[in-house]
Amino acid sequence: MCFSANMSLSLGLVGLAASSITYLDKTEPFWVRVARSYAIFHFSLMEFIQFFAYPVADQCGYGTNLLLSELSTYHICLQAFAIMPALATYSSDATALRKATVIGATLSGLFLLFSFLPNEWQLFDIEPNFIGKMVSCLYMGIYHIGYSISSAFGLIVTHGSLFALAISGFLWKNNWKIATYHFVMAIMTLFVPQWFFKVSTGEAAAMYCFYSIPITASFMPYFKTFFTVQTDNTDREPLKEWG
Repeated sequence: MCFSANMSLSLGLVGLAASSITYLDKTEPFWVRVARSYAIFHFSLMEFIQFFAYPVADQCGYGTNLLLSELSTYHICLQAFAIMPALATYSSDATALRKATVIGATLSGLFLLFSFLPNEWQLFDIEPNFIGKMVSCLYMGIYHIGYSISSAFGLIVTHGSLFALAISGFLWKNNWKIATYHFVMAIMTLFVPQWFFKVSTGEAAAMYCFYSIPITASFMPYFKTFFTVQTDNTDREPLKEWG
């Protein structure tokens, strides 16, 4: 594995292009296009943050590193809102997108609130992996930029975000294909680097964001036939436009 600022920049630009293509897919309802394209756009933004972070890595607690660390905090807090609606758009349940948006917005709202609370407030006094009682910082790991995120209730933020990224797709009817893909890719990018390459949790989380562009590329129109579970007409409800 070999990562760099230029690789992050390149993936960010690819993500913006993929997001635009996804939004322009006029064969899908408006809110489906918005949910899918926003998920790709959201993770593209993190690649731009990481691009600017490489030159100031390890300069913890001040200047550009502090600013980028705060932006990374908000980005991580908003991941549930970004990914959960997009995952739900492949369900045959016409209400799945609305429900996923409400759940994702609720989780992200809580995570944002926790980021402003005293970071001494933690569950069970458990030492955090990369979100919790610590100084927010973007540091240079073994292979990649890593995160240290200051937040109250770090365990809730960590596992709540993991639920949104890797598990939430299974909540929805006839949604197992896209849910399984995102679950497997989350395991491969979040845990395998820790198990086999001995990187920290904070570095693995940042590596997930790097690989999130090819992961969320699954939301592009080219792959929707593959990821949509085929059902008979009585099992699939037409998604109703919001309004």
